[in-house]
Amino acid sequence: MQARETIDFQLRWGWTKLARLYTALAERHGISMSVGYALLSIEREGTPSTKLGPRMGMESTSLSRTLKSMESRGLIERRPDPTDGRSVRVFLTPSGIEARKQTRNLVVQLNERLHELLGDEAVNQLLAGLSQLNELLEQPERLIPPDWSPTTDEPKHVLS
Repeated sequence: MQARETIDFQLRWGWTKLARLYTALAERHGISMSVGYALLSIEREGTPSTKLGPRMGMESTSLSRTLKSMESRGLIERRPDPTDGRSVRVFLTPSGIEARKQTRNLVVQLNERLHELLGDEAVNQLLAGLSQLNELLEQPERLIPPDWSPTTDEPKHVLS
């Protein structure tokens, strides 16, 4: 088995290229990819800042830097949570709502273009397969039982 034939290689390779593309497209609109993700992750009724990091897969220091940048640009505002005075909710400002619309359109249009180039059947198969993979990865014990350990036997598919 060639490294390029492994699932993890293809996911990592594809995501790296897609992330570069999104970064370039976001920069054309004067934002970073992390700002774009934040714009798409903040709910209309505001989102607790503690939930944004896990939702975006971002560490708290990076998230803090992103939110500070967004706040200084007038895209978000932070307000105390009305139900929990210790917590802060992040809200989009009118400028943030407009930037969110542009970001969403960019994502939708890129996905429409991928549908055009790959075809609906290929995209649907890819999405179904990735959905199954994500479900499996949510239950690592199904993938790797507690008593499992790699053997020293030659695997059926050898990486080269």
